[in-house]
Amino acid sequence: MNLEQAVLENLRKLPLEKQQEVLDFCQFLTQRTPPKIEEMTPHEKAEDWLKFLESQPKDTPGLPDEALSRETIYD
Repeated sequence: MNLEQAVLENLRKLPLEKQQEVLDFCQFLTQRTPPKIEEMTPHEKAEDWLKFLESQPKDTPGLPDEALSRETIYD
């Protein structure tokens, strides 16, 4: 018996109100779990990146110009 079969077997033993609780919990977990990057559209990837950028502290110093110069990239 695989995991899905075991879950379904146990779910069927529960009364209807408990089955609803299981469904609610599954939906909660699904919403909380981010999609895999391979499954995201380019638009979703861009939104995710912008959300990440917005979450970063604004008071940290940026990179110095020397770090972005071509000469130092290959050191």
